[in-house]
Amino acid sequence: MILYLNNTFYGGTTPVDSPVPPADRAKIAFVFSRPCAITLMDEVSKDPFVSDMVNVTTYFGRSDVNLSFNLSDQDVILLRNLDAVVVEKLNETVNDAKNNGAYVIAIGPCVQSYNLHNVNLSDPEYSDIEEYLEYPSKENFKRLVVFMGVKFCNVNAEILPPISRPVYGIYHPYAPEIFANTTAYLEWYNSTGRYNSSNPTVGIVTGSYKRMERDSALLDTLIESFESKNVNVIVSTYAYKDSNSIEYLMENGKPVVDSTIVISRGSPLNYKNASKGVADLQKLNVTALNGIRLFYSMSQEEWEASPHGVPPIQAYQVAIAELDGIIEPIVISGKAIDPIANIEYNKPIDYQIEWLTNRTISWMRLHRMNNSDKKIVILYYSAGGGKANVGSDIDYYLDAQASLANMLVAMKERGYDLGTEPLPNKTELAELMAHQGSNFGTWAPGELNKRVQQGNVILIPKSEYLEWFDELPDDKQNEMIERWGPPPGEIMVYENETGQYLVIPKIQFGNVLLAPDPTWGWLQNESVMYYNGSIPPTHQCLAFYLWLKKEFKADAIFAIFTSIEMMPGKECGLSAHDWGAILLQDMPLIHVLPMDAEGIFDRRRANMLIVDFMTPTIVPSGLYGNLSSLQQEISFYNQAADEVLKERYRNKIIGECRNLSLDRDLGVNLNIITGNTTAFEEFLIRLSNYLQELKTEYMPYGSHTLSEPPTGDSLVALVEAMLGDEFKDNVSVINSSEGVTTRLLTEVLLNDLSPADAQNDVLGSVSDGITSDLNLAVEYANRIAACNIEIPRILDALEGKYIPPGPNGDPIRNPDALPTGKDLCTFDARLIPTKEAWEVGKELTDQLLAQHINETGDYPRKVAFLLWSIETSRHQGVMESEILYLLGVKPVWDKKGRVKKVELINSSELGRPRIDVMVTTSGVYRDMFSGKIKLIDKAVRLAAQSNDTEYPNYVKEHSELINQTLIDAGYNESVAHNLSMARIFSPPPDSYTPGLQNAIPASDTWDDTEKLAELYIERMGYVYGEDTWGEHLTDLFTQNLDGVEVCVFSRSSNVYGVLDHPMVATYFGGLSLAVKSVSGNAPDMYINNLREQNNPRVETLSYFLNRELRTRYFNPRWIEGMMEHGYDGTRYMAQFTEDLWMWDVTTP
Repeated sequence: MILYLNNTFYGGTTPVDSPVPPADRAKIAFVFSRPCAITLMDEVSKDPFVSDMVNVTTYFGRSDVNLSFNLSDQDVILLRNLDAVVVEKLNETVNDAKNNGAYVIAIGPCVQSYNLHNVNLSDPEYSDIEEYLEYPSKENFKRLVVFMGVKFCNVNAEILPPISRPVYGIYHPYAPEIFANTTAYLEWYNSTGRYNSSNPTVGIVTGSYKRMERDSALLDTLIESFESKNVNVIVSTYAYKDSNSIEYLMENGKPVVDSTIVISRGSPLNYKNASKGVADLQKLNVTALNGIRLFYSMSQEEWEASPHGVPPIQAYQVAIAELDGIIEPIVISGKAIDPIANIEYNKPIDYQIEWLTNRTISWMRLHRMNNSDKKIVILYYSAGGGKANVGSDIDYYLDAQASLANMLVAMKERGYDLGTEPLPNKTELAELMAHQGSNFGTWAPGELNKRVQQGNVILIPKSEYLEWFDELPDDKQNEMIERWGPPPGEIMVYENETGQYLVIPKIQFGNVLLAPDPTWGWLQNESVMYYNGSIPPTHQCLAFYLWLKKEFKADAIFAIFTSIEMMPGKECGLSAHDWGAILLQDMPLIHVLPMDAEGIFDRRRANMLIVDFMTPTIVPSGLYGNLSSLQQEISFYNQAADEVLKERYRNKIIGECRNLSLDRDLGVNLNIITGNTTAFEEFLIRLSNYLQELKTEYMPYGSHTLSEPPTGDSLVALVEAMLGDEFKDNVSVINSSEGVTTRLLTEVLLNDLSPADAQNDVLGSVSDGITSDLNLAVEYANRIAACNIEIPRILDALEGKYIPPGPNGDPIRNPDALPTGKDLCTFDARLIPTKEAWEVGKELTDQLLAQHINETGDYPRKVAFLLWSIETSRHQGVMESEILYLLGVKPVWDKKGRVKKVELINSSELGRPRIDVMVTTSGVYRDMFSGKIKLIDKAVRLAAQSNDTEYPNYVKEHSELINQTLIDAGYNESVAHNLSMARIFSPPPDSYTPGLQNAIPASDTWDDTEKLAELYIERMGYVYGEDTWGEHLTDLFTQNLDGVEVCVFSRSSNVYGVLDHPMVATYFGGLSLAVKSVSGNAPDMYINNLREQNNPRVETLSYFLNRELRTRYFNPRWIEGMMEHGYDGTRYMAQFTEDLWMWDVTTP
């Protein structure tokens, strides 16, 4: 014993022969259901200190093992958390032991319900037993055995109290303790044989170990999943109260993990200091994935049945993690009641954990592999099928060809294998992408055959694809066959004497494969184009992604464009059984998005890591041609003193206005003005203001090339726009000459003068305010220059590194969104609408109503809205506020600024009628802001049930009318009453558009616009709200469309208008078309112009559209900017003409 104590406690090394334990030792048996508890207790039983006193035996108490062991000769038996099957099998032997005088301890409600125990744990003398077991460490188990030996077996030893479980540290179910540092843990881990330094290591981060009865099953399953795939695991805690948090994943100041999983907590990683949490993740510099536990008692079965995925009430788990730069939201557990312990715990969802494990391993592989060994796929846009529109999605304003040419060079410099041939420049790559790497439609079989003969394609034999196809679940196979026919379908299929092949265009440089994202097939199948439902991937699409993994062995995908996020599946946080997951498998997906995008849809429905890029340079449009001459004529008129001369200028101005159709823009009858000097003078003020508005309106100059921020005059123009009117006002106090602000910025930014020297040179004096502006200009210029990090950040992502998060927004509205190259994120949707947005929404409502009353003499009775996710992420709820205020309802915020509910505004306080609303949303808005849909639904129901007397309540009137119509149509009263207050409509679940963007260009499929209106109504006729989600009720939609007088949409970006993407005409123009089809009258169309944060205003669609035509598409400067980008620039010109035609079709 002395030698043992010397070796154990004082570092002795003298061999000790284990003495033979006394034969009459007391016998203590433990029956556990967890293997890790048995392992720990087995170690304790071999401790000479214990074995000299008692004979400890452990048994595995699970129904799937042999339970024929004999306990009848035991002195003490402890049964812990056993199920009914086990207890019933042990019942006889335990009773035999009791009859022989044994003490029986039962822990867990199931065991206790059989009344096998004779030790009362509520007795204070024995209450510590459960405390020893609560923290299953080696020392606690040892102390428990001693306690039981003393209390029940007359052992003479000192009882030591239970050790409380440490709240923070490193956990492993088989570890003897929770470790306080990485070194000690890895030493133990290595001693077990589980650790292998040559294998990757994953960090799994949880909040604390306070609720292990709830959390241990999930943590243990994650550990087992990774260890079974030869991955080392470090489970650790992160809490702001623990200064060592990040150190658990580091040793000697260096990270020891290759990737991390952060178990969702619903708050920032560092609750008290969010930036500290981000900084700590940057220290690790590995990807951090989001393992989501479902809250609020939501079970796995409920989650599987829900279209939402992560439900709206829990979406903050995803949103807040995104603010920390945590990616890939994957649900890994649901709530369940442990039938043995009768407690709620996080029940692992096995197939989700398997998917998370595999995806994490892929990220770790990127982190550990040599770049020269990696196989990378680069995807780009080629959706239409043809050579004329290849590159990026049109609303990205990204020169894909120039960007990818830069990217290939940078990849070679980082050690990627790009073969031995010279890399193409942007012109050569544009040629390759158009003529070798583009998709083809079914209408061009000859072109497809020619491409195959040239040999630069991937040919997937039908037989091989069938093997892959047969691996799909039956329901997924049936979905594809129903929509696309039996495999291999018709799209991109080549046939010769050897059989059929699915064709994948490609451009390959060594280990880097460039390929077009597979076409979705809308334009290649009329039945699909007019189909009212979700669309699974085509056979070619499925074959492509399976080939990438199975044959090409892709290590990652970098996407300029992909449609995976549009595939049917859960709205937020995919199931491994969803199409997006089936296509992606375990391949990491890195995607670029413009800084003015939102990113939430892409990251939540396709597990993307987002890297944002800069908008095109935004510059004032200026005046040109006759518009410039007209402004000069106005100046001459104002300066002229001679009345004859003034009349000559007046006639010239009126004539020029007529030639330029400015009278239509301004809604003026020039015939009345011609002979009326007073009317002309009033018109001249409006005209001057309009020309100034055209002159200062911002426009995108060309498109953006990754890692090429603007320089020279373009930089000056952008910085001047970012400084805004305050800078101009400060300068105009000293010198109001045109161009003086540009000269100041040129001297500071391009000629390197100090702000003071620049002012002295240009203004002749120095102003503190202007100095401050110019210092800010330098800061802005430095941020813009730092956008050259875009491609390096993409390459960092391809090396499995952490990409820091940052906000979205265009550089003028939100300069803090610079520099780019960050993991784009938005903000917590629970804050929408913000208090500031509410005030702006009320102001716009008053503007809208005033305009309508001015035009018609009365309030509108029903106003329709179109809500887009990207718009809401920019304006933070202005449109939602307008909807609420029209209804006479207001949001109620909690102390943290989160909207908790809505409540009625008293009719007398409102001071006007309650205006009815009808809300349409994009499919993306439906998925990303489903909580706002339910909030608006509640608001409508409050308004519809308000018994107002002072002013009319059009919401109530229309609800009663709809209710009676539904009853007359055969609906029962309860259903009719509920649906009568439904006002929110969107595309079918799993679908994202009204379909007009494909149907209108396919003009051979329709003869008149009535067919298009029917398509819109069919596809948008799905009702959404608190109690109804995605029910197809076109009759209800039609009733809501009837009587719409006004339609409202918003534009809040200085980049995007209404003519640079077909979806605006598809949704907003389609809404007008549908209203006219149902009611016979086209509604008044308005745009909430939110581009200037300090000047929100309501404008007619025609005014907004005409201004856009003049400032962009008819503007030589806009054309010049596009021409600089060659092939890419021609795409925008072609798209503009097509979008203009779509507006002409929907709102003639």
